[in-house]
Amino acid sequence: LNPGACLIVNDGAKNACNVEHRQWYTRGCPSSFGWFALTCLGLYIIFYAPGMGTIPWIINSEIYPLRYRGVCGGIAATANWISNLIVSQTFLSLTEALGSAYTFLLFGVFAFISLGFISLFVPETKGLPFEEVEKMLEHGRVGRWNREDDIVLPK
Repeated sequence: LNPGACLIVNDGAKNACNVEHRQWYTRGCPSSFGWFALTCLGLYIIFYAPGMGTIPWIINSEIYPLRYRGVCGGIAATANWISNLIVSQTFLSLTEALGSAYTFLLFGVFAFISLGFISLFVPETKGLPFEEVEKMLEHGRVGRWNREDDIVLPK
């Protein structure tokens, strides 16, 4: 067997290991690819933290009117946690039903659809004060086709 191979726990498998002078591991399967998994996890955290980890929270703090910002931020946080709960509760069932490749493909499709929605409907707020963002949203000026040079704000 290759290093890191996992076997079903039964007496036959244990005896086969002992006959070949191999070691039977009871807590996980040893593998020489642990460093690779740890490196990938570190890279994921490094790239996720400044991007998709913080951007939704920054946008939530910018697009809501000041008088509703606290309530809307709370609703957005609740929606975020409910979405995380749905993904966590359905992941293993989906993996059993579809397999791991199709489960990740399904989540990737949802991520791609979300990216399209964000690029089309989330307004660009870079360099705009909160008051101008509020006026822009009150007048329905959002989306990719209504960028900064198209915006005519009343004075």
